[in-house]
Order: sequence, then structure tokens, then C-alpha cells
Amino acid sequence: MIAEPRLLRRLKLSGLLVSLGLIIEAITMLWSHPTAFLVFLLLGGTFVAAGVLVYLFAIASNPSAPSMQGRP
Repeated sequence: MIAEPRLLRRLKLSGLLVSLGLIIEAITMLWSHPTAFLVFLLLGGTFVAAGVLVYLFAIASNPSAPSMQGRP
């Protein structure tokens, strides 16, 4: 089995975290209780924010392709 590149693994993790956060937030929209806001904000928002941060870290830390400078 071939190992996946680091960028692809991080992007998959990012997508999973954001998706999980959005699912939690969607479930709390159906929940009619005062603690629904806390779960929405603290749990769902944390997963979404973590996914966004992992995504930004993944694209910022990815080494760029070799440049073509100095080649004919």
C-alpha cells in the first residue's frame, strides 16, 4: 500500500473536522433547549475552527514545486 502524501492526509482531516462540526451544528438547530446554543458554539464551532486551521496549516506548510528558473 502506498502512503498518501502529507498534504492529502491533512486536507482529508480538515474536511472531516469541518463536516463533523457542521453535522453537530445542524443537529443543534433541531434541538429546542437552552444548552443547544452552547453545544452549537462550543462543540460545533470548535470542530469547524479546527478544520479551518488544519486546512490553512496544510496549504501553508506544503513545499512549493521546484521552480523553472534558469532552465531553457
